[in-house]
Amino acid sequence: MSSRVIGRGKCSKCGREGSVVLKEVSGRIYVYIKHGREWCYLGPLERVDLSSIIISVRDYHTFTTKLAKYLRVKLGDVNMKVSTPFIIGLALLLAAYGIGLGGPGYSNYVLAMILLSTISFLLSIAVYESTYAKLQGYSMLSRILSKGLKLYIPLTIVLTIIVIIITIPLKTPLKFEFTCPIPSYVKAHEVEVTIEEPGILPGSRVSIGPVHSVTGVETYAFIYMAIPISSIIIASLLITYLSRPLVNSLKRFITYITISTLASYLILFTLPLIVHAVSEDISIFMEATVVNYIVISTAMASATTIAFIIIFIVLIAVLKNVIRM
Repeated sequence: MSSRVIGRGKCSKCGREGSVVLKEVSGRIYVYIKHGREWCYLGPLERVDLSSIIISVRDYHTFTTKLAKYLRVKLGDVNMKVSTPFIIGLALLLAAYGIGLGGPGYSNYVLAMILLSTISFLLSIAVYESTYAKLQGYSMLSRILSKGLKLYIPLTIVLTIIVIIITIPLKTPLKFEFTCPIPSYVKAHEVEVTIEEPGILPGSRVSIGPVHSVTGVETYAFIYMAIPISSIIIASLLITYLSRPLVNSLKRFITYITISTLASYLILFTLPLIVHAVSEDISIFMEATVVNYIVISTAMASATTIAFIIIFIVLIAVLKNVIRM
């Protein structure tokens, strides 16, 4: 039997601080907390979440040779388990992107590949949290998060917008389409036919044309925005991953998910309007149709994304239970 103190920690049984000790018995490692002459047994290493126990490891520099070898092998096996579904998911996503650029005729295949890649990524997260996270956790995300949500939320918003914009060209059979009619300052007699041009973002376009009503002919500009369901799924997956270090704090978790999602779509749907307002008149944001468009589009896209996030969280929990069986 060999043992080694690896750091200071807070005992999950008695709540007192003490030395975290790993003991190897017959090739298996067990975790103890030593409080002076008293010991608390926490269980086998693979069933103990060291990341929630250890407070400091600054004064402990080395493990015994056997323990170091055991941990290297353990982490190596876990890295293999985590990387396999991740690589499969990435390959499926890249294949979906390549096929999606070929045209709308392959939209069903694209959606199927994206769903399969999403499951692979969720499996990778579940494997990571079931094994590797017990030893190290989301260290990189936790370091960023330690600076506060004021930095973490803007970073998430930027990444989410980038992901949505990049994946909009993927053609899928399901998509969200929103149209915002805006009274134009172009005279009706100056526009005899509808003029259409691409918008500033992929999936957006602007058309200006005459609209016949009981009061006569008026000119309207129509801001059109389409977001395929694939973009919302991938954005939901991204936010789900980034939110994992917050799952133990319900209040911060809900705050993070809600603000990040709403702000991302608010910016995404407002940006084409801002570009149009620069060439027309900023007062278009006072129009009821514009306000309704922003509220409805942001609310619908955000609600769908949050629903996917909840589904993904449940799937991760189910996969973790299956892995531990």
